[in-house]
Amino acid sequence: MFHLLDKYEDDEKLKRILSIFYSRVSNEVSIKHFFMDLSLEKMLNDMDRFNQFILDRPDKVYTDSPIQTADSSTQVGFASFKEVCHHLVEVLKEENIQEEDIPKLVTDIMEIIEESKAESSDRISTVYQVDNINYDHLIEIFSHAKIKAELDEENILNIHVGGSQTPIYLKLNKKHQNILFFGKVSLKNNDHSALDKIVSMANKAYAFFPVSALEEDGDLYLYAEHKFSIQGGLPTRLLNRIAKQFTTFFEAAVRCDKDRILGV
Repeated sequence: MFHLLDKYEDDEKLKRILSIFYSRVSNEVSIKHFFMDLSLEKMLNDMDRFNQFILDRPDKVYTDSPIQTADSSTQVGFASFKEVCHHLVEVLKEENIQEEDIPKLVTDIMEIIEESKAESSDRISTVYQVDNINYDHLIEIFSHAKIKAELDEENILNIHVGGSQTPIYLKLNKKHQNILFFGKVSLKNNDHSALDKIVSMANKAYAFFPVSALEEDGDLYLYAEHKFSIQGGLPTRLLNRIAKQFTTFFEAAVRCDKDRILGV
């Protein structure tokens, strides 16, 4: 998510933004309770660990006000949350973040902070450490979110989100400590130009979620992927959110198949 900050060529910029933001909110009597159970150190650490678990989303998501995703017991009133977000916007402006980047950064930063707040209030840890992650645990994590997951003979997890006709897949790589989400739908024929047309249409309509043409063992597929490291742990809430969002976005790309040549 923080690829937006790469163009500013300042490795300390995000840490500075977050530190100033945390200080201002903590010193504001009416909203300081927002960070009551969340230290600056944990917030900074979680921002570094969890930012890769936030997928890019449609522009319309960033035109609306960020929402609270933490458990209701840790949420604050709507007016307070809006004021907290306003402080973040002001800090971003002061740090010369370009206007078009601010809505996305606010939304994504606040989502990670909400995860940190929720985690701080959890009685049982909801972040799996890398040594404890296996396919059985992943299936259990998904089941709690009413997501069906089954391991196939190729040691790939097939994931079916309720209401979706298109499965997505997950590979766990313990050696390299990462997880790969991918969507893969075969073409009914070997018409490269027809697949390229679908890819072009999808990437134009949903630029935030790139898809590509994949050729494998002589077959053609519409393909998309998202890989992230689990070296710093695996947050279960964000994992379930990614599964649902990835499914939604990949299905949108599949719907660009107007001639119904994909094997869905």
